Amino acid sequence: MTIVETPSAQAAQEIPAAPPRRTRWRRAARATAVFGAAAVLAGSGYQSWLLYQQHLSGVAAREALDAATQYAVTLTTANPATVDRQISELLDRSTGTFHDRYAKQSSELRAMLVANQVTTSGTVVDSAVKSADATNATVLLFVEQTFTSAALKQAPAGRPEAPPDITAMAFSLRKVAGRWLVNDVAAGQQQR
Repeated sequence: MTIVETPSAQAAQEIPAAPPRRTRWRRAARATAVFGAAAVLAGSGYQSWLLYQQHLSGVAAREALDAATQYAVTLTTANPATVDRQISELLDRSTGTFHDRYAKQSSELRAMLVANQVTTSGTVVDSAVKSADATNATVLLFVEQTFTSAALKQAPAGRPEAPPDITAMAFSLRKVAGRWLVNDVAAGQQQR
C-alpha cells in the first residue's frame, strides 16, 4: 500500500504549532530573572568598588594626618643640642619646592637657634584632613608652641615668660615611593 500525501497534509506538517502559552511565559520569566540577576551582580560590584575607593581614601587621610602631625611636631620643636638631627629629619620628610626652600634656609635657622640658645616645644592641639586621595592630601593643624631663649632667661625679674603661641598650619602632602612627604606648609599665627 502506498501512502500519498496531499498538499494540505504537507502544509500542516511544515507549519510548527505555536508553543503553549505556559511555555512562552516561562521563557519570559527565565529571561527576566537572568537579566535581573545580572543587574544585581553589576550593581553590587559597583557598590563594592565605591566602598573600596572610600576605604582607600580613608586610609590615605589617616596616613597623611599622621605624617603631617609628626612633621609639625618636629618642625615646631627645637633644641640646640638636637637641631642638626631635626633639620635632617625635616629634609628627609619633605619634597618639592618646600624641600628646596627649607634646605636653603636651614643653615641660617640653625645658626640663629644655636646662637640664641632657643628651645621650642610644639604640640598639635587640633587637626583635620581637608582633602585626601591616593597621592595628595591637605591637612590642617593647630599647633601650640612654647619657647625659651637666652634672651628670655636674661630678662629682668618680674617680666612674664613668653606665652605659648597657637599656630594654624596647612600642610600639603604628596605620596612619593610609599611615603607621605610634605610638599608645602602655610602658617598663620594667633597668640593666646
